[in-house]
Amino acid sequence: MSETTEINWEDYEAITKYIYESLGAEHGIKVVGYGNKCIVQGKSGVKHQVDVLTEQFDGKQSFRTAIECKYCKQKANKDIVMKLSEIMLDSDIAKGIIVCKSGFTKDTVMYAEHKGIKLVELKEIGEDDADFGKDIEIATLDLHLNVMLYRPIVTRIDLGGKVIVDEMEIMKMHYINMHDADGHVFNFGAVFSAFSKELEYREPLLKTSTVVFLINPPVYWKSGDEVITIEKISMTGYRTEKDLSRTKYFTLTDRVWMMMNELFDKRKLSLSKNGLIWHLS
Repeated sequence: MSETTEINWEDYEAITKYIYESLGAEHGIKVVGYGNKCIVQGKSGVKHQVDVLTEQFDGKQSFRTAIECKYCKQKANKDIVMKLSEIMLDSDIAKGIIVCKSGFTKDTVMYAEHKGIKLVELKEIGEDDADFGKDIEIATLDLHLNVMLYRPIVTRIDLGGKVIVDEMEIMKMHYINMHDADGHVFNFGAVFSAFSKELEYREPLLKTSTVVFLINPPVYWKSGDEVITIEKISMTGYRTEKDLSRTKYFTLTDRVWMMMNELFDKRKLSLSKNGLIWHLS
């Protein structure tokens, strides 16, 4: 489908094919030809080009429908009906449809009804149309998120030569780097992660537990003017649980792009650029 507002005659034929292919699928209607390569052989020996050709089986026999597309600024005249009628007669095509952007003259409507050829107006929505810029609700999406957050609460850190119990000081320890004798970096945040995993298997929720981690080789932490040697870390705390489950609702909408009006069948449809087709009252 074209992404711009303006389309050309080739787009128009493709859109027409898409509409009849989509609407006809549930009724066993198949598009068997389309575009410049869609040629039918007449009894006269003359070959005729048909914009869209469909085939349908009614339970007893198969019959074809020829669809003529007119993407023009003027209303279609009765000559188009006469031309399609002659092609149908010469090629044993049972039904005919003329699809036009700009509608039909009064004589064309009368003559087409006499010949049993259906007329369809298919055009892009304009500012003067009632459905211009209208959004159609196509679905509501309910998204259920089941999320449980398990989080360790550390209440005490014993480094051997230093004990930390202040909540803010404990929080700062997540970002502390220590070093071993060879200068390798040891991030203290890894201890918090190990403590969290250990609590998953050790104790039930909210029950205080102490986990001891042996550090080998030892690491060194410079805290102020003091250098602390750490060979063992004792971490005390408990595990909490928080339910973050929630439901989100999303409304999916699409915008009307084209309107389709079947004159004799009194059926109106709308089409979006995403290819959705709605039946309108």
